[in-house]
Formats: sequence, C-alpha cells, structure tokens
Amino acid sequence: MKKSVALFLALFVVFSGCALLKNRFDASVDKPSGTIKIKGIQDKVSISRDKLGIPYIEASNEQDLFFAVGYAMASDRLWQMYLRSMAMQGRLSEIAGESMLNTDIYFRTLGLKKQVDEAYASLDSKSIQTLESYSMGVNEYLKENKDLPAEFVVTGFTPPPWTPKDSLYAFCAMGYGLAYNIYEELDFLVLAAKLGYEKLNWLFPVSPDMPLPADEINKLNEIPSSELMGNPIITQDSSSFMESVIPKPMPASNNWALMGSKTLNGKTIVCNDTHLMPMTPSNWIIMNLKCPTYKAAGVLVPGLPIVVLGFNGNVAWGVTMVCSDSQDLFVEKLKIDNGTLYYLYKDEWLKADTQKETFNIKSKKPVEKIISSTIHGPLLNTNVRNVPLSPEIMPEKYGLALSWALQGMPDTFAGFYELAGAGNVNEARKCILKIGGMYLNFIFGDAENIGWQVSGICPVRKKGKGMLPSPGWTGEYDWSGYAGVDKMPFGENPQSGYLATANNEIVRPDYPVMISSSWAKPERIQRINSLLAPMKNATTGDMITMQFDRYSLMANKVQKMLYEGDFSKRLNIAVDKLNPEDKKKATKCLELLAPDSFDCVMKPISIYAAVMGAFYHTATINTFMDEFVPLPSADLKAVENLTKRYSSVKASLDKIGKLDSAAWKSFDSLNKLGYSAPEEHLIDREDSPFWDDARTKIKVETKADIIAASLADAVSLCEKRMGPDPRDWRWGTLLNYIFKHDISEDLPFGAFEDYFNPGRYPAGGDWHTINQAGFSWTDDTFNVIEIPAMRMIVNFGEPEPVSLVTVPGESGNPSSPHYKDMVSEYFLTGKNYPLPFNNDDNIKKQYTDVFMLVPVK
Repeated sequence: MKKSVALFLALFVVFSGCALLKNRFDASVDKPSGTIKIKGIQDKVSISRDKLGIPYIEASNEQDLFFAVGYAMASDRLWQMYLRSMAMQGRLSEIAGESMLNTDIYFRTLGLKKQVDEAYASLDSKSIQTLESYSMGVNEYLKENKDLPAEFVVTGFTPPPWTPKDSLYAFCAMGYGLAYNIYEELDFLVLAAKLGYEKLNWLFPVSPDMPLPADEINKLNEIPSSELMGNPIITQDSSSFMESVIPKPMPASNNWALMGSKTLNGKTIVCNDTHLMPMTPSNWIIMNLKCPTYKAAGVLVPGLPIVVLGFNGNVAWGVTMVCSDSQDLFVEKLKIDNGTLYYLYKDEWLKADTQKETFNIKSKKPVEKIISSTIHGPLLNTNVRNVPLSPEIMPEKYGLALSWALQGMPDTFAGFYELAGAGNVNEARKCILKIGGMYLNFIFGDAENIGWQVSGICPVRKKGKGMLPSPGWTGEYDWSGYAGVDKMPFGENPQSGYLATANNEIVRPDYPVMISSSWAKPERIQRINSLLAPMKNATTGDMITMQFDRYSLMANKVQKMLYEGDFSKRLNIAVDKLNPEDKKKATKCLELLAPDSFDCVMKPISIYAAVMGAFYHTATINTFMDEFVPLPSADLKAVENLTKRYSSVKASLDKIGKLDSAAWKSFDSLNKLGYSAPEEHLIDREDSPFWDDARTKIKVETKADIIAASLADAVSLCEKRMGPDPRDWRWGTLLNYIFKHDISEDLPFGAFEDYFNPGRYPAGGDWHTINQAGFSWTDDTFNVIEIPAMRMIVNFGEPEPVSLVTVPGESGNPSSPHYKDMVSEYFLTGKNYPLPFNNDDNIKKQYTDVFMLVPVK
C-alpha cells in the first residue's frame, strides 16, 4: 500500500517487538459491557451486543439513538469510515503519502465537494439533526478512546472530528459504487487503440438476444483509434488500494419477494443477498435500532447512521444494482493557446473552466493542481495520471469529459431515512420515489403485498445510447434533461405470485426511458425464475437453500454446446485431429463434463466443477489472447499444434504481466462488468473473427478447433495444479475466497499478515450461480472477486421475521473477536443468523452484553 507504512512497521517491529505492538493494537478493542457518563445525550442509551458483536441500540429519542449509532459504529468501523470519506474528498495523500496523489486528483476532479456542499445546504432539518447527532457520537467516541485500531497506529493518522459532511461523502461513496459505465467507456478506448474499431463490435455484447452495438462503436470513426490514445498506465498500488476502500462496481446481487399465495404461512417473504468484492472489513454493518420514532433493523453503510436495507416491523426492503447508465464520457477536441486550454463546441473554441486545488501530502510539501472542465463536465485527463479510471490520452489533441447524473442527494437521504417509518408497500414506494441519486432495484413487501420500484434519475440523450464515448464537439450527443424516478419501472402483486431481480435486463429496448445498454449475465435471474415460478408452501429454509444454490446455468449451456446439435459433431472431428496425447485429454474432458457425469452444480468438492471452471479459463485465453500478444507463428503452423497455444499464451501472459498490458486488463475488466464476450463466444458466435488465431498464416481456425484445444488444456491445467488423478481434483482447490486487509500487502517480513487477514477458504459457484462466486476468466489464480456480502431473509409468517448475516464479521478491528467470526459458521455453510425485532424477551435473550451511555448531568 504505502512505503511510509512499511517503513514505520519495519522500525517498530525491529525496535519494539511484535508482542509490544500487538498489545497496543489489542488495547483498541472496547469492552462489550459497562457504563460510562458522556456528554451529548439527553437520556440513557443502551448498546447491547450478541455473540457476534451485532448491536441492538435502544434510546428514548432519535437524537440519542443516532448519537449511539455514531458511538457504536466508531467502535466497530472507525478506520473504514474515515478512509471512505477521505477518499471521496481527494485527501488520501494526507494518510498514505505521495503514492495516492493521482487518486486524490481524480476524486477532486469529479467535483464531489461542490455536490456535498450543495446537498448539505439543501438538507431538511430532520436530516441535519440526524447527521449532527451521529457526528457527535463519533466524536465523543474519539474523546473517550485514545487507543485506536491498528491502522491508525501503523499509518500515524490522527482522525479529525467527524462532521455531517463526512457522512455525505460516505453517501457519495455508496453512489459511486453504483455507477460503472465510465469503466466500460474507458475500456472501449483502450481496446480501440489496441484492436481498432472493427473488432470491438464483438467485445461489447449487450445481452444474448440483442445485436452487437455497431452504431455506438462507429460514433468516433472520425478519430483514428491509434491517435486517440496515448500510453495507458495503471498503477497497481492505486488500483488495489482504491478497490479496498470503495468496491469497484460489478453488477451482482439478488432479491426476490413471494406473495402469501406461494408461502407456507400465507404471508410475504422478502429476500436479498447483495454481491460485492470480498472486502475486509465488509461493506455492510448490521444494527438493530429502536426508539419511539425510528425503528429498523438491517444493514448500514459505514459512515451513515440509517438502516439502508432491512425491516421496520411493517415493511422489508432489499436492493440490487440496476446497471443504469448514468455516466457518459465525451471526447473533446482540445487546443492550448498562449497557455490557456480551449475545447471545440459547435464550431466555436471555448475556454475551459479552471479551478485550483491544493493537495496536502504526508511528509511532503503541498501540491497545487489546476482542474479543468468543459460544458460536459470535468476533464479527466488534463491532470490525472496513473489512476485506473484515467488512461493517458494525449491532452494536446483530445480530452475526456465526464457527465454524471449525481444529483438529488438530500431527497435520496430522506427517502432512505423515511423507509424506517413506512407502514405498508404503498408508503414504502413513496419513500423510494424520492431516491433519485441511487440506481437500485428495490424489492419490498409488507405482510400481504409485494412491490418492485427502480430508483434513480436517468439522463435523456439527444442522440445515441451513451454506451460508449461520444463526440463532444458537435453537441448532438448532449443531455437534454433527466427522467425522474416516477418514470422508472415498477410492479406490485403480480399474477405469478413473486417479483425478482438479479441485475438483469429489466426493460425491453423500446421502453420510453433509456435506462441502460449493459446488463448483468442473465443466468442468475433465469435460475431464480426457474425455482420461484413453481414454488409452493415456501419456508425460510427454502429461501436459505435458494440463496446458497450453486447450480450453474452457464455450465448447463456449455454442456448443450458440447453435446448437442451440429456443433458437437464438428467438435468431435476437431478433437480427432489433435495429436494423440491431446486427443486423449480432450476426450477425458468431454467424459468428465458429460451430462451423465456432471450435474452442473459448482460445489467446492466437485471434480467436474473444477474441470468446467478450468475450461472457462482455457477457452477464454485460447479465443482472445492471440489478439493482444502476437507471437511468432513458427510453432503454430497447423491445427495439430493448437494445444501448444495455451502454454505459449501463458508464457506471454507472464511476460505482459511484468509489462503491465493495459489492453488485456481492460478486456478483463470489461468481462467482469456484465454479460461478456467470452460467455457469448463460448455458447454462440461461430462467425466471430476471434476464433481465428491471429498468429497462424496457413489456415483459418474455427470455433471447433479452439474449443477442442481448450478441452485438452483444461485437463492439463487440472493435472498441473492438482495432480494426474481426477479423483484428487476439487473445484474448491482452484477457486478460493480470500479475505484480505489491504494494509497487509506491504508489511515488512510478513509481520502481522495473519493478524490483518481473515484468510483463504475453498469456494464454490461461479458468476452465474445464485450463490455467486465471480472470478476472472482471464486469470488462472481463480480468486473469487464477487461474493454475497450479506444474506437477508424476512418471513412475515414467523414471530421473528428477520435473519441476516454479513462477512467476514461485524467489526473492522483486527483485534476484535468479531473480525471474522461470520465466515466459517455462517457464510461458508449458507446458515443464516436471527435478528430479533418484535419480542422484547427474544431481544434480551440474544443481546446479553449491555453497554450503557448515561448523560452527564
């Protein structure tokens, strides 16, 4: 992460000893019970905790309640709270030093300070009071507790007082994590520079039933792709660190609701499992909050005092990401005249707006930068370098301006706050209609009814879909306004008896509002529908089973491709043409993946799932990699030699890993953002030019040739990693959950690695299973990068409706016993955890450790 951190720890370990440092870290863990007198509250408040450290907070009024939320959250997630706020403010250099300067410049360029200042000025009195009470609680915690968690010791960072604006920056972080089209558009530019416009059409599929987006790709034909891009550089320190602070948006979550006609008890069931990176600590924190005017239990975002997803006694609600296209990149034509930056707009050269920003850097002198913007928004490339979101584009010719529908923060905050008071689905929908700044599929229900409402405002474009970068100089692709939340899709009490979303394509192309052109992989929603449609007499147990389901419809589709239809005949011919050793391996692979062997359940203990996962990878490499790293064709003169391509490609991958290939990383990034070219090619697209090996001159390879070689390579990969006997192969041996604290990456001598990192665990599933375990198909590490970060079930037919678990634990303090205690017993087993809400006796029985805050009289 940061050299200053590594140096500090190295000196501390050498001169003080690990034991002494560990003792200092452990002193930061708060006692779970006791009483303290404290300023800032009107009446006594109880913070009771259960065996997993989850707090139940009870107060006599809202001000005291949210004060206690701030106090308790600071106890559990202080480092995470400050890190997110500082990141959104563009102030990470104050903590981490010069290595984070470009990241700070990027976030300062986005203009979030202006958004936060305007939002704070527009907040209603209730919202201000809520945020101020929360801030007071955080700050009283800082006064009462001088021993702070390990991260503060390691970095030497002293947190300043928390303010309501810090919470609004945390709110910005939440919104930032829901907007991802900028990634797709930047990937487009990088790939265009490498491959040219013509082939890009095959790398941007929208959904299985939609044509490739040729019209969008042709928007920039006026600019030769070779001239558009400079030399994109990605700094790994910034990339990995930023993803640990704010999850990189990848569309993945499930939610559904069943009407009473489909449940055993005749009452509604609402379920939600949000999928995020395996972060340490979690993106969510569980709390149970109660006072006379605010009652809700569920998950909160570190830095915010209100329940975001959960249950209020009358209504339950959960969300998935909509994949809304709320961002557009505009390619601007630039020129510099006498030191002044101009951009072309409607045949006129306009002076760019500028603003000076000062960056304070730990152990360095402050740095000043000029941030420039056009009519379309801030220019990302005039000052920003070495940030994953900002490829280096030649600023003397072209610029990249970002338009982003980041608006309506006050109403959005109020909408989330008011959900705690909704008495039924109609009232809940009214709250959701206020949420214009977050792009979410809300599924919600009361005991008798269910509903679905899409939140967020969408830009209205004069021309085009905004899927890929647009020319800024003509004005024809500008935004003309916004479509409000009331124009977004909704539904209630459908005849089917259920509602469900999974980041899927929620509207057809002729819907009057252009919500998105990019949707998630369709197999999760297809699997959910296949289970819910026939379901009757559903119970909480059935919902737990569904959330833990690892049946892969992608694996099933691959099976059909391999064994059914004309393609399977051509594949068998291609297998017969392989050399004897590879033909034997390909044949073994086909035997292991056959329907009578493999049930398409991606279990960690499955031999067959391991082969399928390996095949996903080898097919991706063998189909696409030759376009990115051309190799001499001497070793690939005939189809019999095709199985050499994987080993040669892997050697080239190792090589470009050292050279930091931006194009290959953009291809990998694009594939993780939604429905992808590797998936579409695997089950379709026999006419794609990517099947032909760009390095061979004698023949044009076909899909059957590449798939045959990839089958053999999949067996070779399994043999290399797990031994020659398939009985020793396991999917969980290849696929792993890794819970890792970013600060551990550069610890000297491996010190405290076990302390900071919750560990590595065998995984199951894939991108397409309800119990998702997304992993990069271009990377043979098979590390899971997308997990169910929380699982919630609310069954209105039970006395205590709510069960909820997150991962790895409630606390973000590595010294806490609750840092990783939800992993093995709950997350890995699919077991859920009760969150009692209705019955006082159940609450007292579960929350046994009581910590009292008593006002100073």
